[in-house]
Amino acid sequence: MKKHFEDLLAWCKSKGIKVTFVDSRRLHDYAGMNPDIAKVLGFKDIGKNEILLDREQDEDVQFHNLIHELVEKKQMDEGSPYWKSHCQALKAEKWPVRKAERFVLKKKTPPKSATIRVTRSK
Repeated sequence: MKKHFEDLLAWCKSKGIKVTFVDSRRLHDYAGMNPDIAKVLGFKDIGKNEILLDREQDEDVQFHNLIHELVEKKQMDEGSPYWKSHCQALKAEKWPVRKAERFVLKKKTPPKSATIRVTRSK
């Protein structure tokens, strides 16, 4: 697990995502926090590309919480409401690192335009 967590932290750093390990009191009993939901909950001191994780938890729990926060943030950035994003993130906690990376990196493609042709029969 240690290697996977190190890989995920390195990946976050390469994407400009700052992962900060903080005291659980700062998180008010949350295991992790991303900026999108932090804003809603009234957290004022979290950066735009920062994820806070509880430093007192085991590394494997931190790993799963980081995946959770990345997926939740991605979903919310794409317009999903918090609860739907949170449920997707709960499922994602069981994903391996590579699957989580692919999910977070996927590009949202615009819908293809449709052409409607109307023909009249005689």
